[in-house]
Amino acid sequence: MATQTQTDMPDYTKADYYTDDALVDDPHSYFRFLREQGPVTRLPHRNVFAITGYEETVQVMLDAEHFSSINAVTGPIPDLPFTPEGDDITAQVEEMRGKVAFTDTIVTQDGTRHADLRSVMARLFTPSRLKALEPTLRATADAMIDEFIGDGHVDLPAQYGGPFATLVIADLLGVPEADRAKFREALQSGVPMEFGLSEEEMLTNPLMKIGKFIAGYIAKRRVLNHPLVKPFAAIGRALTGKAKPDHDDILTDLATARFPDGGKPKLADLAGIGAFLFGAGQDTTNRLLANSFRIIATRPDIQQTLRDHPERIEDFIEEILRFDGSVKSAGRLCVKTATVGGVEIKAGATLLLTHMGANRDPKRFENPDEFNMDRPKLKEHLAFGRGAHTCIGSPLARYEVRVSIERLLARLGNIRISKEQYGPDGTPLFEYEATYILRVLKSLHLEFDAIS
Repeated sequence: MATQTQTDMPDYTKADYYTDDALVDDPHSYFRFLREQGPVTRLPHRNVFAITGYEETVQVMLDAEHFSSINAVTGPIPDLPFTPEGDDITAQVEEMRGKVAFTDTIVTQDGTRHADLRSVMARLFTPSRLKALEPTLRATADAMIDEFIGDGHVDLPAQYGGPFATLVIADLLGVPEADRAKFREALQSGVPMEFGLSEEEMLTNPLMKIGKFIAGYIAKRRVLNHPLVKPFAAIGRALTGKAKPDHDDILTDLATARFPDGGKPKLADLAGIGAFLFGAGQDTTNRLLANSFRIIATRPDIQQTLRDHPERIEDFIEEILRFDGSVKSAGRLCVKTATVGGVEIKAGATLLLTHMGANRDPKRFENPDEFNMDRPKLKEHLAFGRGAHTCIGSPLARYEVRVSIERLLARLGNIRISKEQYGPDGTPLFEYEATYILRVLKSLHLEFDAIS
């Protein structure tokens, strides 16, 4: 595995965050360098301002008037399809929204449109619905472990985290058992916003296929729940002895959902929500699990603490979210000229929100580069964002990771880094996917002793 020497260390004063491979494996050092210049720093490329201070990041996240989420996924790539004019480009942005990549996803929406889509998603994350998932989460975790426990080794993201996250969302939505293999296959690859992708390549990803599957399910349920069709469906069930219709499930709940004003979501809206949930499962649960077990496998003291005191797993999760969470950064577009951290940001500029940078701001967190489960106010991190775009699925993500850690520790003893993969001596060098949004381990090869 390649190592980075002193001579090939990146020049942070000239580095392009969105294309420079040398920043991928250690973004923390880059964000630390930026923060030393100030909490808001203009980057040398692409008319971008990096926000690395905690308070300044919160300010931007809470200010939807001056900062749009339209480029939350892509950042400054590709360029805006228009030339910003004046100190308020809100109208220009809305006029050209359809020409900006990924503006059909919930994370890139603003205002009423975002609130409407979020209201539909909220139906999936009620406390009662999440509680009902508990037996399924544990059963799915054990089923995944059963697939590799006899080997004594595992590549955790590929063999556990990825398929586990996929199947949990499939359970949440009620995807038919017969179709779940298709979902696992479709989501085996694909990392958001890899370096060097063209706009066409950005739009070609596994979630497009997932969206088509879900659109088909919802379209069928809309037909079966039409007032003119529903009575005939009931007659058919009576004749066949079925007590419950196949289309009476969570997907049906989505298919029949309404916005707060009574409006009916488009089929594309609902398919997009479903596809987004599968993508978010990979981007949060799977990535967070890998980052968690990198710590657990390299810190025997922490591993033993979690085994002896499983009640500390929740503290562990909050600290890993702060210390090395799934999300590195997100974009915002300044639509009204504003001042952040004493720096004027003109309308049309892109903001690089560095969740990781803010989560290691020493003004907010004492000794931020130290992993400390006893840290006060553990949940003050920004791993799930803040404000209107706070991750609505964060309770499920926390639950999935907690159950996974519990079951993996219960069934795998002496979890350690694979000597075959990383070498018998020295500090293992982990490789990360070249993406500017997520903290994505390419693999995490572990060895363990099976617990009977």
